[in-house]
Amino acid sequence: MCGIAGVFSFQNEALPFDLALLSHRGPDSRGEWWAENRRRWLGHTRLAILDLSPTGAQPMTDPATGNVIVFNGEIYNHLTLRRELEALGATFAGTSDTETLLAAYRLWGEAMLPRLKGMFAFAIFDKAGDSFFLARDRFGIKPFYCWRGKDAFVFASEIRGIAKRGGLRSTRESVAAYLQWGCCPHSALLYPEVFELPAGSYLRITAGPEIKAQPYWPPARFANTTPAGGHPALVRRTRELLAAAVHEHILSDVPVACFLSGGIDSSVITALAAGELHRGLHTFSVGFEDATYDESRYARLIAERYQTDHTEIRLSSDAVIETVKEAVLAMDLPSLDGINSYIVAKEVARRGFKVALAGVGGDELFGGYPQFRTLSRIKYLALAPRPLLALLLRLKKGRHLLTDTPRSMDAGLFAQWWRRSWNAALLRDIGLPARAIPNEPRPELADDFAKISWSELSHYMRDMLLRDSDQMSMAVSLEVRVPFLDHELVEFLLGLPAAEKERPGLVKSLLIDATADLLPREIYDRRKMGFELPMPAWMRGPLREFTVAGLGHLAAAGVCDRAHALAHDRQFLAGQLPWQKLWALVVLGWYLRKTSPPAAEAAA
Repeated sequence: MCGIAGVFSFQNEALPFDLALLSHRGPDSRGEWWAENRRRWLGHTRLAILDLSPTGAQPMTDPATGNVIVFNGEIYNHLTLRRELEALGATFAGTSDTETLLAAYRLWGEAMLPRLKGMFAFAIFDKAGDSFFLARDRFGIKPFYCWRGKDAFVFASEIRGIAKRGGLRSTRESVAAYLQWGCCPHSALLYPEVFELPAGSYLRITAGPEIKAQPYWPPARFANTTPAGGHPALVRRTRELLAAAVHEHILSDVPVACFLSGGIDSSVITALAAGELHRGLHTFSVGFEDATYDESRYARLIAERYQTDHTEIRLSSDAVIETVKEAVLAMDLPSLDGINSYIVAKEVARRGFKVALAGVGGDELFGGYPQFRTLSRIKYLALAPRPLLALLLRLKKGRHLLTDTPRSMDAGLFAQWWRRSWNAALLRDIGLPARAIPNEPRPELADDFAKISWSELSHYMRDMLLRDSDQMSMAVSLEVRVPFLDHELVEFLLGLPAAEKERPGLVKSLLIDATADLLPREIYDRRKMGFELPMPAWMRGPLREFTVAGLGHLAAAGVCDRAHALAHDRQFLAGQLPWQKLWALVVLGWYLRKTSPPAAEAAA
């Protein structure tokens, strides 16, 4: 895991990116490379995980071609690829996956991408073509932000340096998109002139004017992957793919830890990792006094069963204030989520770890969210007459569900609609426009279950869970890996009929069938909690001053007037506004203060 940046200047000498802005992503070393004409520049900050020696340092040059690479992420099958490349005549000086990528590009070019298993964002200066070749992993696990100005194309792992370089500003529309979803959707970032390299895509930058990303994944359709042999064979295949994914994700030259919330997903990852490592695996969880949020008892069950070296994090009121402030101010893009990830990542990094496994992706693939079970009923409200909906909206219950109901019957669009944080009425109340639910192209999927999975994977997970996991962990120099997002496992599950993945009365039944022998019954035979924090109590208690100050910063930035901001706070205190809606405002206020201080402060 690292930080990467690059500049492709069209005419003049390239003005390099400030690598100090990425130092938290790679504290072990940093390096930069210039082309002979000084118009191409690459920079890198390194968190050394594979090949800790100087032969793993970046930017790395291919001696055979003069190509140069900067790379962020991990290629889990790089040893298998090395053997194939060596059979074709490639030789290697070190043991890093970075060197494997360079050789793969030399021998296979763009055709290398479907062969890669991993999470990655990399850029290769192609000397022969005087171009940059940029590529990103299938799910967007690793960030890749781009900006094209009049004189140069710039990319980086984080948006903050690009925003400063381009003098960019947010707009009413981009702020509204953030509030609508509680995060910045990949199609409408807070700074509209910055774009993400799409997940599963590559891009070649030349001196010409055209910039068009090309997808290499997903396929046009996910074929039926049901194995012969009935449900037992299906369960065995699921277990094999899960075990293989964890086996590949523990590839590291430094110790690996696990986030262990006590839920099914993190418990499965911990159990499989403990079986692979055959030594003291370190696990970390967060505990709370309020039983509503506390899963520590279940985390301890797994830790005891697999004899892990377990750390339970409990925060005092003073620690809450300090830790939440740190997390909010560390955000590269605002989000109403991510604080939980920061709390665990900070403790894991403090104990000296550079790598941790997490259970992100399990709910999206196996049907852990309520919408998998309820959207099939709620979506028929889209056909109800608007006067009837208006009548139903007078009821307190159901307001979140019924406002802005889409007219389409598509399950994927309904899954996105379900994820709204702010509806159109709330946005209009503070003078902001509501953005339509994006209807992006997607592969052909067999049924509503698969469509909901795809929607969750390509929107909520990518834009919030994965981005927050990256920015919160990298703020403390920790790499987080997500074995559930092994693309072979994902393709297998998306190709299964819904009937094979859900059983009445049992959430995530296929995952439970495939791993029941690994888990105590108490882990899966209980109500799903999710890794949540007692934010309502904190915002009324130790975070009260921080909350009010964030609303003041929001007003100072001109997003809404102070009266509107404080009115939302009063609604929250009265129990009339969910904490997430107010917290989205608070985070945005602090973020805008950090990135665009008031004129008086800037002048000082």
